[in-house]
Amino acid sequence: MGYDPRLFERVLDALARKDGWTEKDLYGGRVCIRNGRPFVGTIEDGVIALCDAESLEKHLQLKHCAPFVVNGKVQAGWVKVSMDALKTAKQLSRWVESSYLLAGTMAPPKPAKAKPGSKPKTRSKSKAKPKPKPRKK
Repeated sequence: MGYDPRLFERVLDALARKDGWTEKDLYGGRVCIRNGRPFVGTIEDGVIALCDAESLEKHLQLKHCAPFVVNGKVQAGWVKVSMDALKTAKQLSRWVESSYLLAGTMAPPKPAKAKPGSKPKTRSKSKAKPKPKPRKK
């Protein structure tokens, strides 16, 4: 699985005047992150966009949108938009803008909890050897 770097450049162009976001590799593609949350990205055959529940329901009724699935699991709050709906800069910028705004209203994700029975990872520090005590003669 890969992503179209030219499509990602178009996403970056749509975000050019916005601040407070970063980018990274995720979901087999490249995504933009705001407030600790991925909000838009490019994958193998289109764009993924973060949506609120009401918008998601409407988007999934469109012929060019589908649920975003990773490893057989539907990702809640995400829609996958096919390339057919991303031909112009205006079409793409609508998805980017709405996802950017939504991510800005959301609280940062909580840190992942440790799995039951797993030990927290700690750094082992080498202990200094104790100095030998002087012997009495």
